[in-house]
Amino acid sequence: MFPTKHGLIFRMPEQHQPPDDSELAGNTNYPNLNSRDYAKRPLNRHIRMHKAWECLSLNTEQQAVIGTNKLSGREWSGSLWGFEDVSYGSMLKPSNAAYKLQCQSLISCLDFVTENIFIVALRSGRVQVWSTRSEVRNPQTPYCMFLIGEKCEHMRPITCLATKINLDHAVTGDKNGTLKVWDMGSADLFSIHTFRYAHTDVITGVATSHSDTSVFATCSFDQSALLWDERLTRPAIGLYEHSPSRFKDVAWSGSNEHLVFLGDESGFVHTVDTRLPKDFLQSTKILNRPIHKITPRGKKLAIIGDTNVIKVVDEHHNVSIYENTESENLVRDAVWRSDTDLLTVGYEGKLRVHKLQNQD
Repeated sequence: MFPTKHGLIFRMPEQHQPPDDSELAGNTNYPNLNSRDYAKRPLNRHIRMHKAWECLSLNTEQQAVIGTNKLSGREWSGSLWGFEDVSYGSMLKPSNAAYKLQCQSLISCLDFVTENIFIVALRSGRVQVWSTRSEVRNPQTPYCMFLIGEKCEHMRPITCLATKINLDHAVTGDKNGTLKVWDMGSADLFSIHTFRYAHTDVITGVATSHSDTSVFATCSFDQSALLWDERLTRPAIGLYEHSPSRFKDVAWSGSNEHLVFLGDESGFVHTVDTRLPKDFLQSTKILNRPIHKITPRGKKLAIIGDTNVIKVVDEHHNVSIYENTESENLVRDAVWRSDTDLLTVGYEGKLRVHKLQNQD
């Protein structure tokens, strides 16, 4: 029924004679074979400052560490960059860095623990604690990175991180709904509490109390926010449940130890009193896109979302203090340097310094 054999139909034409792999680069006659040459090229292992600036943290000496991610190509990775002075903002260059570090996976979040120590959470589920400077290890060049502790106990990517006021403990949450409390106070890193299925969906935010080292709050895509006290047998109570929109971030008030702010996917910021949970004291629409992060400072709130807009409002959401739309891409993190200086980073690959007028 099929007199012609398949071998004759599908055999390679005689005129198909591709060159050697070493000559395939830039060859347009055999473009489908260029991947062989590309796969054999060695990866560029030089530390690069990638375009997507994900997170930022300042220590008490106004030194900064910035986490950047590479979100293109065949290998996604991150890099950390430390700067002694960030007052020149967008003029930050790799040559000005006091220290740098290549990470094998994407960076989720980071935070300074002390002047010379910071904790970083990676998308691989790994948590690391790094020392940045030591005159004892190297008096001539005090900036020398040293890994104090490292653990990989999260099964899914870490999504949020917060350090406690005693600076010895930190809390992380992941995409699997798992919370972990870490101890960094003994020149090492180990988990002291693990709350599996703390939420039924991705944990999107965690915030620690400014007055109690055992209390923290979390929010999740499961449309709930919880208040935790790790000293209790049943450590979690519902701060708010069954919200009409999924929560994206949670932040503790900088002026009132009983107030917690929640940002959701609809662009609303809600205020909850921890003494009267399960009810919003106030809800205000701040952005037209999902809230990404809320950063309090005294009675002010810096709010960024999945947009290029930065807004600063009072903690009652009634007065708009500052607004900026100059960023060329998404803004991903915001940190207060003082009551009138706000630093932001984003996917445009630069740091911006926002000067606010003193309201006092």
